[in-house]
Amino acid sequence: MNSGSQIGSPRGIVLKSQDREAVTQRIRDSVNIVDVIGAYVALHPAGSNFKGLCPFHQEKTPSFFVHPAKQIFKCFGCGAGGDVFSFIQLREKVDFLQARAMLAERAGIPLDDEGPSGGDGPGKVELAKVNRWAAGLFRRQLLGPAGAAARAYGQKRQIRPEIAEAFGLGFALDGYEGLLRAGKQAGYSESLLAAAGLVRANPRGGYYDVFRNRLMFPIIDTTDRVIGFGGRALGDDPAKYLNTPETRLFEKGRGLFGLNRAKDAIGRAKRAIVVEGYMDCLMAHQYGFEETVAALGTAFTDEQAQWLRRYTDTVILVFDSDEAGQKAADRALSVSLLQNLDVRLARVPTGKDPCDFLLSAGGEAFEKLLIEASSALEFKWRQVVSRYQNSETGPARRRAVEEYLERIAAWVNAGAVDVIERGLVLNQIAKLLSLSPEEVHARLATLQRRERGMRPAAGGVRRTTEPAVLPKVDGRQAALRELVEVLINEPRFAGRVEGVLDPAAFSDPVLGQIARAVVEWCRAGSGQGHWRLDELVGRFGDPAVARVVTDLQAEGERRGNYEATVEGALRRIREAERMSETTAAGRAARCGGDRETETRALAAVTEGIRAHQHFSPLSRIARPG
Repeated sequence: MNSGSQIGSPRGIVLKSQDREAVTQRIRDSVNIVDVIGAYVALHPAGSNFKGLCPFHQEKTPSFFVHPAKQIFKCFGCGAGGDVFSFIQLREKVDFLQARAMLAERAGIPLDDEGPSGGDGPGKVELAKVNRWAAGLFRRQLLGPAGAAARAYGQKRQIRPEIAEAFGLGFALDGYEGLLRAGKQAGYSESLLAAAGLVRANPRGGYYDVFRNRLMFPIIDTTDRVIGFGGRALGDDPAKYLNTPETRLFEKGRGLFGLNRAKDAIGRAKRAIVVEGYMDCLMAHQYGFEETVAALGTAFTDEQAQWLRRYTDTVILVFDSDEAGQKAADRALSVSLLQNLDVRLARVPTGKDPCDFLLSAGGEAFEKLLIEASSALEFKWRQVVSRYQNSETGPARRRAVEEYLERIAAWVNAGAVDVIERGLVLNQIAKLLSLSPEEVHARLATLQRRERGMRPAAGGVRRTTEPAVLPKVDGRQAALRELVEVLINEPRFAGRVEGVLDPAAFSDPVLGQIARAVVEWCRAGSGQGHWRLDELVGRFGDPAVARVVTDLQAEGERRGNYEATVEGALRRIREAERMSETTAAGRAARCGGDRETETRALAAVTEGIRAHQHFSPLSRIARPG
């Protein structure tokens, strides 16, 4: 990122109310950035800090750090950085007010008097709130008289009451307006219920319930928000399973059912088990496989694989043996390899799904099935071979080998399988194909070149973001920037630079804006006896500016030796001023001997130098409250 780009505060977020500032500070004081980010990223101790895989770009080695003492985060791979508000803005793709509302809800701080969280239509906070209410309604209906048939179905499927309670199972009434009427009585508008995907507009006017006569499965994310629902038909509805439609809060391809309950177990077991359906996931947990999640009835996606990579490098995919399950498994293997996961595939016997298998064979048999799971490469080879009759010899086998290696070549070129760094992969392929590693390597290299030649120029896997790079500037600008870097890390040096640092002197408007905020921050801290870096970042409410602030902080901390840096920067600034004075005087002397013109020029230079001996007047920066 080039910090010289025009970065402004988000539109419509200038909150001047002192009450709102106080509430924002309460929110900041009530949440811990480690806890908040830990709900999205698997964090591990790294000295006094924490590290994990960055949620904003793909990486193999963790470069994402969270600093509890500073209450900031920084990724040294893509450059993203900021405070807890910035993180929520980036991760949830919301503006400052929406992030503030989400954190307020987490902290239990009411914002009812401040109106909606902004944006067109209900925000994620409102959607999560109405979904939480709906989950409670469905749960009460399951336990009440109307839920007798649904409870009987659960007993038939041998779902234990404690599992049903743990996952919050519920029941949607067999009617068109049950939830709609209850929602209105609870104070939720039809438009909000529709935005949450709970009701749908009727072409003839009015609204009707989306979920009817269904066993309900709340879909809860890692921050414990109810983001959507899955419903299993209890009648003759041809749609056996129905999910919440796409909303601002719910995207089926991004979520994983049960991840909120499984994430800790995944870390302990050092593996994630992925099944296809809700019932499969419930039964796996019931039998003690708490590291199990479900792919929401869809093909395994890149986003779902990225979620799991934050907790483990090993994924076991368990699918039905029918044709649909095999297609889903093929897609899942491709996605997972591209995400650099160690993927294995477990087959359940023909005619059964994981739920049925567990009920009939038990937990020990399921564990044996997991242990005997095929590697991704082996599964793919078997799948290719099965398409060719008598493929062990002759032309059919050669076609199978060629097709298989073409697929591997595509994965290698995409960065999924690195045969140089991971020699075991090459040996595995050679063993599977009954060829020498040299033969496989030579053929793979040929296919790689062919595959690259066929790929469009803009193709391939590219980094989603580039590391932030501060702009190249002249000596005086670099020295001014160094002073800001020092003050962000050690504000007590503010008195040493008070005669030199002028925010208006920065050629980069963003750095000038930051310098102005740093000056105010230093002054406020000296009066209050403390400085908090997250408060400095919070003055902007803009993740782009927060990124530059954390760039400056990281560079200053990396350089260290603050006193020497300050002295060196001051010396270079004074030298630049003397050179400027000499140049201006020379120009004045060349004004044709006009003494009056020369006098005016020298006076202007002197006044300019004198102006840089003090901080320029600062106006209060308007910032999110």
